[in-house]
Amino acid sequence: LPIFNESREVYRRVATEGSMLYFLLIQLCVIDHMYQYSLDSFITFFFKAIDKTERKDDQESRVLALQESIRMTVFTWVARGLFEKHKLIFTAQLCFRLMQKRSLETEYDPDQFNFLLRCPLKSESDNPLEWLPNNAWYAIQRLIELPGFENFAVNMERDAPNRFKDWYNELTPESVKLPLDWKKLDQKPFEKLLVIRCLRPDRMTTA
Repeated sequence: LPIFNESREVYRRVATEGSMLYFLLIQLCVIDHMYQYSLDSFITFFFKAIDKTERKDDQESRVLALQESIRMTVFTWVARGLFEKHKLIFTAQLCFRLMQKRSLETEYDPDQFNFLLRCPLKSESDNPLEWLPNNAWYAIQRLIELPGFENFAVNMERDAPNRFKDWYNELTPESVKLPLDWKKLDQKPFEKLLVIRCLRPDRMTTA
């Protein structure tokens, strides 16, 4: 009996993965009412993923392999039936859920996540940069309230305004390093998304 209890606890993460995926996909009907998924269909693909997962002698390796197999099988099944414009939404939702569960290497910060979704504005400070839209500057005023971004506005306005202007005018700024020490954000893609959200929201889908 203790062995069964231990195994049940080890594989609980696999069940949690399945639960997360199922409740994620049944919410797709909010995007379009034609996206309807039955529990029976989900269970079918859930067990297909288990059946095709390579056997592992080590329990921990087995659990990780099962999670990955279930994730990819369900994602492929669901994405195949989505409109192209909705695939990115589903992918982003899945990515954010995995970040929340600490299943990805990218650190999850709820304040950064909320900023990415809402991009709040703060219009108390006049925009000193003639090439920058006012809303972008107002968004930056909120961005600098997040830990780690305190100097971003000063760097833009005083330290390297021309270099930031060049970055802003890039056709694909998401693939270009930011000026000054902010180039390090290439190693922190989620944080770079926050900058793109403020300055070049038109490139968010590609980024």
